[in-house]
Amino acid sequence: MSNVYLNGKIIPEDEAFIPANDRSILFGDAAYETLRTYSGKFFRLPEHLKRLRKTLTGMELTLPVSDEDIIAGAGMLMDSGHAPDSRVRLTVTGGVHSEEIRLRRPNPPSLIMTARPLTAPPTAAYERGVRVVVASARIHTHSPLPRLKTTNRLMHLMAKEDALAKAAWDALFCDENDCVLEGTMTNVFFVFGEELVTPPLSSPLLAGVTRDMVLETARDENIAIREAPVPLAEVGQATEAILTSTTIELLPIREIENQRIGSGRPGPIWRRLIERYRAKVSEETGVLQTPVP
Repeated sequence: MSNVYLNGKIIPEDEAFIPANDRSILFGDAAYETLRTYSGKFFRLPEHLKRLRKTLTGMELTLPVSDEDIIAGAGMLMDSGHAPDSRVRLTVTGGVHSEEIRLRRPNPPSLIMTARPLTAPPTAAYERGVRVVVASARIHTHSPLPRLKTTNRLMHLMAKEDALAKAAWDALFCDENDCVLEGTMTNVFFVFGEELVTPPLSSPLLAGVTRDMVLETARDENIAIREAPVPLAEVGQATEAILTSTTIELLPIREIENQRIGSGRPGPIWRRLIERYRAKVSEETGVLQTPVP
């Protein structure tokens, strides 16, 4: 039985409960972050907490716990017997519902952290690249939720399920103008010529910690970068495409719908980026990373 961090205490998972009238249950009123450990070492935890605070600010949800206390709690959780390579979920709920149908929350939030052994994509996915499809739903530019990492993820799960039913690894969301935004739980990059292009944060998408690191890595490699809208009609002109997230790192795309990307194999820009990315992980965690496939 795994242990869970709940409001300052490490307790067995089967004893970790929140009230049935917590706002996270009633309204999906909660923020979360997905963290990753490499041999027990958290990677870029402060950056994840910075994004969490941005989401909480956008939700007008106050968490009266310092980042230092959260970091200490995450360490307590890992020390309680979890796998060295883990996917750690940090969730902040809206607290017990006051019976007012409002955004205002008079009751304190709950802070929950759980850990599970990391399940990374198979080696073959990196060797061959993955196929993705385009989600049927569109995300409107003026929607307030896409830029916040909340637990309101039903639309994303529906798109992911549809992608799996079509033998694809993920689905890409577009806005109302048919510009590509992001995957269901990923950011997306394209290579046009020698330039790395990713949708801008002015679009209705979630800023990614790994996205930021890929841009940082591209600068280290002197790869030209452009943050700009990517029309769906133009993705077939890309020579490479890449999905990014904390758990998958950089995963190459070989095909979008039935359109082959470039040669249909992982390309040289992806390889340069993933090699440098993993070198950065090694430098920052002190844990040597395996070579790319």
